[in-house]
Amino acid sequence: MTSREAQSSRLDDATDAVPDFAELIGRSDDQLEELVLANLGPDATGLWQALLLPPLLDRVRTILIATQHRVDNDLRTRRSRRNERGSKLGFDPTSHYEQRYSQWRVRVTMFKRLVETRLSQTRAAAADENHKAAALNRRHRNAVRRLAEAIDRHRRTLGAEVDPEPADRALWQILEDVTVPLGPQGVPVAVRDMLTTYWSSAQKGAAMDAETTKTKSQSTTEYPAPWPEDLERFADAVRPTTKPNQDADGEN
Repeated sequence: MTSREAQSSRLDDATDAVPDFAELIGRSDDQLEELVLANLGPDATGLWQALLLPPLLDRVRTILIATQHRVDNDLRTRRSRRNERGSKLGFDPTSHYEQRYSQWRVRVTMFKRLVETRLSQTRAAAADENHKAAALNRRHRNAVRRLAEAIDRHRRTLGAEVDPEPADRALWQILEDVTVPLGPQGVPVAVRDMLTTYWSSAQKGAAMDAETTKTKSQSTTEYPAPWPEDLERFADAVRPTTKPNQDADGEN
């Protein structure tokens, strides 16, 4: 396809209407690229609200980054050729070549600015999605923690008074079976280990902090946050209890 044909195709794909979202997701990469590049301007507001949603966001961002690189390469290549020609023949602003080059550069520079504007929107949308995912992750972790603490209280209370039923033991087994990812590598740690190792120390720290706040107007003591910075160290501390088979092999 020639550049003129490609430009005509993009003009045909330009729209200010919002396509069916399922149809957008089902488009091939080439089809989606044509739609994106044909609608970089400010008129396609409804379309870009759909393009910035998570199912399409990464694909659209990839298209824009690749387009930005192609435009930068084209600008460098044409500038190099123009400078090489000028060093041999001289630079005459009134020449047909220089006029065509200037017109081309203006169009490409405007196109590049549109691409960069939309690319900044994809980055902002991605950052917003990351914040939402992090907040949801914190809520899920807190919910797991509360459930684990309730099950552990049930185990300690009932286990000390009566002989537990199979249903009780099945409930307690959840403390062993359910894990939470920890650290940059997402090491799975059983919630039982979290209760006995980190969550317990965090609760003690919070209690000490509350007591200090009562007696001092300003406390200079900082206690661990619910999720420590040295996650790798904590993961190493609990790994012997979470991977007994691996540790046993290491000792042999």
